[in-house]
Amino acid sequence: MSRLLSVSVPNDLADEIESLAEASGKTKSELVRTALWRQVRLERFSALQRFGQDQAEAAGVGPDDIEALVDPFRAG
Repeated sequence: MSRLLSVSVPNDLADEIESLAEASGKTKSELVRTALWRQVRLERFSALQRFGQDQAEAAGVGPDDIEALVDPFRAG
């Protein structure tokens, strides 16, 4: 199921999207949908990184500790 989402963009960006759609043989909707999915995944990944960093700081683990923590898992 899909929902229509109306978004305003500056003229120069609209022109770029139209040119890219034509050159790639995709619709403007496909291009924008793909870009939005990428941004959503990037935001989720950034939130996960922040969570990991917060957890590490709370546990007193710093960048210099990482190798010593990971080595036993690499060894199997």
